[in-house]
Amino acid sequence: MQENENQDELEASISIQEDSDLGSIHINHEVVATIVSLAAREVPGVVSLAGGSIRDGLTGFLGGRRSDIVGVSISEDEDKNYVIGVKVILLFGSPLAKVAEDIQIAVRDQVENMTNKDVARVDVVVDGIKRVEPEDEDNGDD
Repeated sequence: MQENENQDELEASISIQEDSDLGSIHINHEVVATIVSLAAREVPGVVSLAGGSIRDGLTGFLGGRRSDIVGVSISEDEDKNYVIGVKVILLFGSPLAKVAEDIQIAVRDQVENMTNKDVARVDVVVDGIKRVEPEDEDNGDD
């Protein structure tokens, strides 16, 4: 029974990309989520990814979902194209809609380039805004 549950969990987290004469290529959805996380964080105006639910936080704490991909969801549509969701915290004063669109483009481009698989949609949820305090400059005598 436990073995079947583990196999179901494994299959749910893996996306079959391609079969060839050499074999098949599998990309774990956590890998795709990491690509999404990194691509979104590189967009100017993004402070961070938004945390998931309390359940996601507890799962990450207990060794399940990694904290760098909380706030990212990956699934596939009927055509096996990625459907991506990402929750973000943006910089106060940023044009929210423009930054969200830039995230969509950056995520789509990175995922398609790195996985060679189409992205059907990228849903961005602006989950908050934050004013980033400037870092204290070291004015000490060196």
